[in-house]
Amino acid sequence: MTALQRLWRTRIGRLTLVIGLVAMAQFALSGLLSAQVALPDAVTEQGEDIRALYLVIFAVGVIVFFIVEAMIIWVVFRYKRRSDDELPTQIGHNTTAEILWTGIPLVIVIVLFFASFFVLQDVQAGADEDDEVTVVDVQGRQWAWAFNYGTPLGTSLAEAVSNDPAETEIHLEDPSLVVPFMTLKLGIEHMRVVARTGDVVIVERAVNGTVPIRHSAGTEVMRSFNGTDTVAEGRLQAADNTPVLTVPIGQMIRFNIASADVLHAFYTPQFLTKLDAVPGRVQTLWVRITDPGVYESQCAEFCGRDHARMIYSVRALAQDEYDDWFENKAGSAPEPVEGDFGGEQEVEQEEGAVGNPVNGQNLFFAMGCNVCHGDQGEGLVGPTIAMTVVPLYRVVEQYREPLEAMTAFPPDQISDEEIADIYAWLQTVERPPVALEIPSKLAELIEAGG
Repeated sequence: MTALQRLWRTRIGRLTLVIGLVAMAQFALSGLLSAQVALPDAVTEQGEDIRALYLVIFAVGVIVFFIVEAMIIWVVFRYKRRSDDELPTQIGHNTTAEILWTGIPLVIVIVLFFASFFVLQDVQAGADEDDEVTVVDVQGRQWAWAFNYGTPLGTSLAEAVSNDPAETEIHLEDPSLVVPFMTLKLGIEHMRVVARTGDVVIVERAVNGTVPIRHSAGTEVMRSFNGTDTVAEGRLQAADNTPVLTVPIGQMIRFNIASADVLHAFYTPQFLTKLDAVPGRVQTLWVRITDPGVYESQCAEFCGRDHARMIYSVRALAQDEYDDWFENKAGSAPEPVEGDFGGEQEVEQEEGAVGNPVNGQNLFFAMGCNVCHGDQGEGLVGPTIAMTVVPLYRVVEQYREPLEAMTAFPPDQISDEEIADIYAWLQTVERPPVALEIPSKLAELIEAGG
């Protein structure tokens, strides 16, 4: 009589077999097997390596599982006590068995260790010297994503920049293309322009979640722009707009990942890897995407109340399509502007500025200004604007014809009077401590020859 027949002859045995078969059928038919075990198809070269390693480890685990379970079942039925007078033979020592159950797992662990080590080296390796690289600065914050790109300004750093965040002066060979509100990108650090006098530019260091970095002379200065697109309908009922990250296929991509507040995680399932966004630190993730398409992504680190809404999509385009998108998104470089901007003296508040602060506060949130500038104008993706010293007329111009990636607001969407209300409310909001440390030297923007 076989072990299965003996099991079937008992009530508990029959119940166990029936429940087991029903559970296995439901598990297979429901698709949970695929959802829990199978990985998504990899769309990056690094993901292919990770997937191959996963399948090897999974296969080894399955083989070990069935061998161990088979031995357990065999021992249970082979040495089952049939009466009180029959005791199974007691074995106290077996050198061969002990060598096998120690040596075989040791060999498996060593093989998997080196396989994992080499895959990890490949995944973390950067681009080769002759590779073209697309650099995207990823900023996570509660509870949204921003994706920044850089375009050369045609000027280089004339003097080294200290790694001390209190050092806010940099010298440029050609500062005429630099104006207030602009974000400069040096390496992985973002610097927001506050003022300009001659060839000296006053900046706010380490904005958008980046950290102060020392830059050597000759470092290329980039004009950073927000390349975040959105789709009108989000994937979640509560999310009206889903951020879209646009990247090319076939080219190495470097994601510089930072956080403006708490821990987040940059996670696209088809990449088969993720990386945390850590406050006060910039992490680097390298990928080369192989397949065009749109890949749904999300924050994979619990970050607060609206963590579930912190989603985004990765749009991978062919190189020519990406080049067209980049050119249209970046726009033309700003025209040279002569003159100083807030260099020698403080800008006085515009006399006679009027507005309704209560209505301005309501409009600030209704128009979505807080999404980029923070609930108190403290600055997030956009600059700090609480207690702004920029004249009202210049603020109106910024609404109509933004210098950077800010959305333009036509008069039929918000009137000059309503902008004045927002401006009046911003004058009642205290600037955050970090912003107070930056010299308040921002003057009105003077047109060339004006």
